[in-house]
Amino acid sequence: MKKLNANKPTVSLIIPAYNDPKGLKKCLEAVIRSNFDNFECLVVDDNSSEDTVSVAKQFPVKVIELCENNGPAHARNSGAKASSADILLFIDSDVLICPDTISKIVQAFQEHKDVAAIIGSYDDQPHETSFISEFKNLFHHYTHQKSSEWASTFWSGCGAIRKKVFMEAGGFSESFKRPAIEDIELGYRLRNTHHKIMLKKEIQVKHLKRWTFWGLIKTDVLDRGIPWTHLILRNKNMLNDLNISISQRLSVFLVYMLLITSVVFVGFFKQLLFLPVLIFLSILLINIDLYRFFIQKRDFSFAALAIPLHFLYFYYSGLSFFLGVITYFLKKENPEINYSARGLEGLR
Repeated sequence: MKKLNANKPTVSLIIPAYNDPKGLKKCLEAVIRSNFDNFECLVVDDNSSEDTVSVAKQFPVKVIELCENNGPAHARNSGAKASSADILLFIDSDVLICPDTISKIVQAFQEHKDVAAIIGSYDDQPHETSFISEFKNLFHHYTHQKSSEWASTFWSGCGAIRKKVFMEAGGFSESFKRPAIEDIELGYRLRNTHHKIMLKKEIQVKHLKRWTFWGLIKTDVLDRGIPWTHLILRNKNMLNDLNISISQRLSVFLVYMLLITSVVFVGFFKQLLFLPVLIFLSILLINIDLYRFFIQKRDFSFAALAIPLHFLYFYYSGLSFFLGVITYFLKKENPEINYSARGLEGLR
């Protein structure tokens, strides 16, 4: 590990790693190509069963080996406690940064002294080219690129935060034992304490993950949709941003109306068949910019396949919200998860 120059802006790059040595190797190969030299890299192995540690040790990084697997939130907090820089940059081990990623982040912090955290997005050229992987990645890219510069959440795929702010906030909540919404929850806490989070759209990283159909639904429902609903109910505030913007909420409502009217009117009131057609066209119109984006970045056939998958996304997003509401109020009587838990409590 190189020694940081305290007279210049310093960055600690923190990478939680678990059972993906091939992805981690590519991630670290991208890290060492950075054109910013005043940073340290900490790889936190979350008690992997695969050969993650030996891969990390092939690079000029500090390796932290955890004795138990407690999830990425705990791993990131462990890296933060061992860091020595002013800025903490969190990236996932299946992410490739660009040579100028760290430089852009440092420059943004220097230009915006009042900003507490900065996040980026995935680029529009994912490593995996399967249809599901491209749909998920392009949807994420589009959502971030079209969102407000002033974000309402943090993003740990590629997100930086001033260390002082991170420690005062208590770090990531370690209630999350799996990759879930620990970064979103941190962002809500930052916003609730009036810290500014900036979405720098020109900071883009490449995602290596290969998505499968069932993996996509499982992640969106169990690891994001339901816990995010709990977070919204706890905060009593549904922000008009990212995946829960007003247009997205309206689309969820309309796809369920489409299902109901299709069954009722087609089966019993064929003279009102125009209603589901009208609803279908309304959903297309609301999301027309996304579908144009799919055509622009890929082609018409890709967009044609993406539309039914996008409708399905709205269906299971609505289901996630419904299940989230039910489980939230059930857990209020006997709470098993404390989303306000502080991962760094007493260690500031």
